[in-house]
Amino acid sequence: MDEVNRIVETYTGLNPGAPLWEQYLTYMMSLSQGDLGRSIVFDESVNSILAGAVPWTVFVMSVSLFLIYGLGILLGAFLAYVEGTRLDAIGSSLVTILTSIPYYVAALVMLAVLGFNLGLFPTGGRIASDVTVGLNVPFVRSLVYHATLPVLSMVLTGLGIALSMRANSIQVLGEDYLRVAQLRGLSSNRIVSRYVVPNAVLPMYTGMMISIGFMFGGSVILERIFTYPGVGYYLIEAIDRRDYTLLMGGFLVITIAVVIGIFIADLTYGKIDPRAGNSGKREAYGYRLSSLKLSSLKRLFSRSSGGTAESVADRDFEPGRVGEVPFDVPEIEAESRRDKYSQLFQTWVVVPGKILWSDWRGKVGLLIVAGFVLMGTVGVRLVDTPSPGEHERMAGPFESLAYPLGTDIMGQDLFSIIVHATPSMLEMILAGAVFSTVMATIVGLVSGYVGGAIDRILMMITDVMMTIPGLPLIIVLAAILEPRSPYVVGILLTINAWAGLARSIRSQVLVIREETYVETARIMGVSVSDILTYEVSPNIMPYVLINFMNSARTVIFSSVGLYFLGVFPFSQSNWGVVMNVAQQNNALVVWDRFHWILVPMLTVVTMSYGLILLSQASDQIFNPRLKAKRQEQDEIEEDQQDSIPPSAQTGTM
Repeated sequence: MDEVNRIVETYTGLNPGAPLWEQYLTYMMSLSQGDLGRSIVFDESVNSILAGAVPWTVFVMSVSLFLIYGLGILLGAFLAYVEGTRLDAIGSSLVTILTSIPYYVAALVMLAVLGFNLGLFPTGGRIASDVTVGLNVPFVRSLVYHATLPVLSMVLTGLGIALSMRANSIQVLGEDYLRVAQLRGLSSNRIVSRYVVPNAVLPMYTGMMISIGFMFGGSVILERIFTYPGVGYYLIEAIDRRDYTLLMGGFLVITIAVVIGIFIADLTYGKIDPRAGNSGKREAYGYRLSSLKLSSLKRLFSRSSGGTAESVADRDFEPGRVGEVPFDVPEIEAESRRDKYSQLFQTWVVVPGKILWSDWRGKVGLLIVAGFVLMGTVGVRLVDTPSPGEHERMAGPFESLAYPLGTDIMGQDLFSIIVHATPSMLEMILAGAVFSTVMATIVGLVSGYVGGAIDRILMMITDVMMTIPGLPLIIVLAAILEPRSPYVVGILLTINAWAGLARSIRSQVLVIREETYVETARIMGVSVSDILTYEVSPNIMPYVLINFMNSARTVIFSSVGLYFLGVFPFSQSNWGVVMNVAQQNNALVVWDRFHWILVPMLTVVTMSYGLILLSQASDQIFNPRLKAKRQEQDEIEEDQQDSIPPSAQTGTM
């Protein structure tokens, strides 16, 4: 036992026989001196391992980040310039498709096609073995050559930033100060370079700075796929081999990178954007609904006649009341409880459904998502459970209706495997999306409305959660807990994903709580819970619902990626498990087996694409600018219909 304690002390610098608090203080003292301990597996200092790994990760991720934002800004500005044209439609559709592809799926496809099969790029390593590290042409050429596929997979799937730039540019183009600049006779180039681009880029600046840190977390899966020995590669190696000193060192390095990125963003944003200079008095970040208007005070006071404040919960639901319904619905008198429920169904289901169905994105998105829901609920009862040896081994897709997507190495139908893996995926998506959305909504509502010490405490917890890189944290917790329930896995995947949304919701609530109708309810003695439920919550629900779909995509991407790496135990079927088994059986190397890993990858992309389209179509319901445009078009159509003489209308019938 003494020998074991001596080995532990050698590698960790801690005395196992000492009290826990003493070990903690010793560990923190070592960290303050820059001593991360000694790797158990590699038998060398963790400092030297990470010092040799960090530059390679920084190179790949910094180049990727520069290209993502550089190309994204240029492409977004171009799409805004050609708004409404065929080029805009084609470009936006292409970017949306690329955004729906996880970076690790793009990496696997490029590795299989361009690496193993065509041999155009190396399939692993940082540089060639015969190249000397230094400032020489062979080293630089080999460095770029080996980093091409990792960078390309990140850039192609990260161009969704172009859609944000396009939306920001279109919004800026409608501002009054641009009209003033045009009236002053300023040239188009000067207006674009001095006013349009800077103001369109500003909202993306904070996200760009934070991405610097979070891309270190994303390197975990990417470096493992390409066998690229960076920080993420060694982090996975430490988890697989239970090298806890190296694990803690890698986790600390990634966390420090995230903290530095957030700190730089907070420090510099106020300098480049004077409008954020007074953010100490009121939150300046986050999504703000411009459709907020004052509710009718006359209606409120007429209901409170008699000297007592009427409970908000007892009021009749009013579809015309701004702040409760973000879209127009017909006025219906609610004379009974049945009528009220019917009106609620009309307001929150029928009308939004019609708006979504009128947009091709909403139509396609609803069909895709509904298809997966049916596949996970009804399909598992209609499709037989896959069993080894029931079909020909490694049959290709579309060779037989008995196995339309082909078979695996054991003769199992891939379509049947995908169908029976869907229920656990849906359970994970539901648990993760509900957890992160509900958590963020509660924290944001309470923090923004109550304020004071509660606000400071909640925001301190939120900031701490934001600084912890999500993917490495999930990997560490998965290694410790080894979760097997899909519901637990879903919550684990979003364990700190709620923090950013909570801050955005708090920003909205800080604005909403100053509105007159909220002040009136407060003066009338309405309880805080009723105010949050009936006055504040309806105004933030559009943003919450859209982020619910984004959280669902996060769960899909993270779960499939981590199951593919083997981080989670294979206790239930998952699309990532199918990819892992296929990769272990050389599906990336042998072209005749490539369909085995391609089928689950296309499944992930399809569901992600459906959620993106649904999220974009939801903007038609909640975005006040699009709502006003839709109302204007409806009024024009009504005027045109009214201008037709009755005789002409009769003649056409």
